Amino acid sequence: MELRILGCSGGEANGERLTGLLVNGCVAIDAGSITGALTVEEQVKIQHVFISHSHLDHICTLPFFTKNIFGHTHDAVEIHALPETLDVLRRHLFNDELWPDFSVIPSPNDPTIRYTDIEPERAYHVCGLRITPIRVNHLVPCVGFKVEDEKDAFIFTSDTAETDRIWEVANATPNLRLVIAEASFPNEQVRLAAASKHLTPAKLGAELAKLQRDVPVKIYHLTPGDRVPMLPQLQALRDSRVSLLDQDERLIW
Repeated sequence: MELRILGCSGGEANGERLTGLLVNGCVAIDAGSITGALTVEEQVKIQHVFISHSHLDHICTLPFFTKNIFGHTHDAVEIHALPETLDVLRRHLFNDELWPDFSVIPSPNDPTIRYTDIEPERAYHVCGLRITPIRVNHLVPCVGFKVEDEKDAFIFTSDTAETDRIWEVANATPNLRLVIAEASFPNEQVRLAAASKHLTPAKLGAELAKLQRDVPVKIYHLTPGDRVPMLPQLQALRDSRVSLLDQDERLIW
């Protein structure tokens, strides 16, 4: 399995928190940075996009992606998400007002993208991968993902406050190689983190106590303006598993 980090706001000091992962060159996890990180030739190879939730930093390049691939693919790209998330995309993004509805362009029988509902805890088999959505605790309906091939697995928590199920799944995954987890605000902004259902480093430390596996934990979603105070707070966790996720990092198992 090859995992490429398209956007994370973890290792980089500047920029927005635009989230995106690319697995084996053909499956995107979230769409916050597809068009900024990939060439058009690389974008055309994507066959499936799994969206964790509807917040803008996880979907904002999806419209430009549809335009870039238009006319260059043989089959519609499948957009996989919770029904609530797909409803947001239909009503507020691909609505012919904010952006053309590429689910019916060039025609309803031959669209550029196709929406596919996903259910938590159900595995989806695409491109030689098994992708399982797992409910997490965020301001809008949201899932993290367990991504597996025949040998290895990683877990992406997406955006979440305190939660339990995804750590239970991680502990029960024997071939787990990596966890990507969030920390969004410094400890001093704990009230903002609670209101927006994100984690601070201190809250992350409590969550990692639930992880009983000795695997790397890569942190993403740091607010760029708060990165400086957050780094020593993450170090203060004294958890040897923890490091920052780097922009354009590539991991191969």
